[in-house]
Amino acid sequence: MQHQLVAQQLSFKRQQSLLFERLSFSLSAGDLFLVEGSNGSGKSTLLKALVNLAKFTFGEVLWRDCKIDLPVSDYISKLHYVGHADGIKLRLTVLENIRLLAQLTASSHDIKQRSLLDVASVLTLLRLNQHQSTQVHYLSQGEKRRLALAKLFLVSKPIWILDEPLTALDSETQALFLTQLASHLKNNGMAIISTHHFSPFECFAFQRISLN
Repeated sequence: MQHQLVAQQLSFKRQQSLLFERLSFSLSAGDLFLVEGSNGSGKSTLLKALVNLAKFTFGEVLWRDCKIDLPVSDYISKLHYVGHADGIKLRLTVLENIRLLAQLTASSHDIKQRSLLDVASVLTLLRLNQHQSTQVHYLSQGEKRRLALAKLFLVSKPIWILDEPLTALDSETQALFLTQLASHLKNNGMAIISTHHFSPFECFAFQRISLN
């Protein structure tokens, strides 16, 4: 099977500190790639560079044989990214945030993506329906994290790049996320996920690297 996402000899230096070097990996449809490491090891930096929010010091990433940072690439439009900062608007309500996520995700490119669930269903699934009129800055960290993950349940995209998605989630929501991940991979999606531990993902076949 031809690899769709190929990373070649990736290195990243911040000031005089080398976070990682010569990382190479490739993913095809259905693949899961886990990045393990402690805080400060470069996990978040690697993921940010994979979504063009940072620039690798050396190396390149290809999506379907095209460099991901070229204007002709449709790579960014094909992915969901959830970082540490969650990407949600604290002064908007839960419902306003989910509607905004749905609008931005669906209209971020010309190719119409397949809708998975409507807004009301996502609110119920993530147990946020009782908070839909609440401004997000009043939510707990776990509730904010659930809201940040809502885009995964709204619109289908082939690539997930997620920075420690299980952080602050209760066991019920972790199980829900893992079920959704299994469905995503089964339907020929791919995922790159950073984590402190591989253990929650032991039920999956995956590639892995550890950053020190």
